[in-house]
Amino acid sequence: MQGLFFVTKSLTAGYNWMSHGEITLPGAITMKTMLSMEATAKIWTTLFGITLLAAAGATISIAQDRALDDEQWRNDIAEVAAAIKEHHPRPFRTNSESEFDSAYETLLVDVPRLADKEVIVRLASLVGLVDDGHTRLSITRQHPSIGLDFGHTPTPGPEITSLAFAQLPVTFEKFIDGIFVTGAAEQYAHLIGRKVIAVGRTPIESAFDSVQTTTFAENEQLASLMGVDRLTMPELLHALDISDSSAITVITLDGGQSVELEPLPIGAIEWVTAFSGNQRPLRAQNSDKKFWARYVPDPNIVYMQLNEIADGDIPLAQFVIDTLALAEQRDAKLVIDIRNNFGGSGGLNKTLVTLLIRSDELNQYDRTFVLTGRRTFSAAQMLVNELEQYTRVSFVGEPTGSRPDHFGDPKKIRLANSGLTLRVSRLHWSSYGAFDERDASFPDFAAPWTSSDYFAGDDPALELAISLVDVDLERLIRSALARGDLHQVGRYTLDSKRAPDTYGTDLSQLLLNLGNEYAAQDNTDAASLAYQVGLYFYPEHDELAAALDKITG
Repeated sequence: MQGLFFVTKSLTAGYNWMSHGEITLPGAITMKTMLSMEATAKIWTTLFGITLLAAAGATISIAQDRALDDEQWRNDIAEVAAAIKEHHPRPFRTNSESEFDSAYETLLVDVPRLADKEVIVRLASLVGLVDDGHTRLSITRQHPSIGLDFGHTPTPGPEITSLAFAQLPVTFEKFIDGIFVTGAAEQYAHLIGRKVIAVGRTPIESAFDSVQTTTFAENEQLASLMGVDRLTMPELLHALDISDSSAITVITLDGGQSVELEPLPIGAIEWVTAFSGNQRPLRAQNSDKKFWARYVPDPNIVYMQLNEIADGDIPLAQFVIDTLALAEQRDAKLVIDIRNNFGGSGGLNKTLVTLLIRSDELNQYDRTFVLTGRRTFSAAQMLVNELEQYTRVSFVGEPTGSRPDHFGDPKKIRLANSGLTLRVSRLHWSSYGAFDERDASFPDFAAPWTSSDYFAGDDPALELAISLVDVDLERLIRSALARGDLHQVGRYTLDSKRAPDTYGTDLSQLLLNLGNEYAAQDNTDAASLAYQVGLYFYPEHDELAAALDKITG
């Protein structure tokens, strides 16, 4: 009856105020400002009902085997739900509030039959319903240097060390041809380059889909990145019923070979990657630096890698000034690689964007190329937004790992009982385009990864950027129409309309011709988009109007 006494006391005998980190709330829950009375009452009413069920023997608790008892976990769960509803500008953008509340209440009911790490996995899945890359429960691990951490500073682990998750002695990467081992502890280095067929007793595709429920990914690209990271956490695999054991995980490789993997022991680990001891490709060099650049005489490019939007040994602004000046002096193509950029401070993007605008030499679609990918996130996504809006750069590679219209600047909350770290977005960062519902920013020129490219040290995106010449508006508009990218079609059309002397293109006729071309191919979506954009800019154009009427019936 201890839990019943706690809840009843909280509701009837006044609040027991206490402080914890950044926020304060009654009892074991803490927050600076209280929720609305309605939301608070809903949470406590649910807790009250669940406690009554537990007291009546409706569930059997396994709390004696855990670091936290039922009451402590339920209060942490309530703290998470309350913080999301209080701080997030739009927490139910993708999934409804009723879906969130249902999952929340079900978790409260299930707490007594769950082990500690099963609660954490379920709680991470609850937070994941927000579908926001900046709103997340950190699943801390015993080897944080191996797993992904999107924080600009390391996320502290809980004081209760048993709540940190173990790490398998391998890492994976997802390519268009499957999931492969890309890194390993020294004794498992021979597995690097092998394709994974199954994890535990579960086919890899099903296992991958299952672990994605615990991620905070806001699009397919980020889900691909985080999903393979989750596949290396044996206790999470066991909690999701992917593997029979949290002590030993069996992976099945191409050819049917099964390998038993034990979690890494605590302490320093000798780690091997696909390029350890080999000549590293350009993209894999200096990955520990926030930014660096190199002039490559053949094929006459300045390669600029931005891995974080932040000042380093020198101010980022100074680095940008020097690098762009070098590209102009050498009359070289400029390649800006932000494929490994999880973000930073978006205010520091200004120098790069401004200098490109001012550079007649570099601000050209066939002179400056930006490489994007699934790790292009947060402030790096904001850089993409600004480059789309204000410059004439071309984008090459894969879609970004963030929505152009996204949330950020999270509030960091350390949960009262478990000590786990919750982040909740507080600000809405709108894209430059109204009603921008794109899941990602898509490249003008796609260059997806294959496993053979990766392990051979090849870089399809960089190689494509180097090869591209004479990138004209027709080519760019055609690419955007084919993928149904309204914002990019509008971007290029507006640019051409602003500078007709520069491009010398009869834009209305171009859009009409492209629409007719796609209509003849029965690609009505691309054709309709071409006609609609044309009519937006040329509303009196009779041929465009007639073509649209014909294709839409």
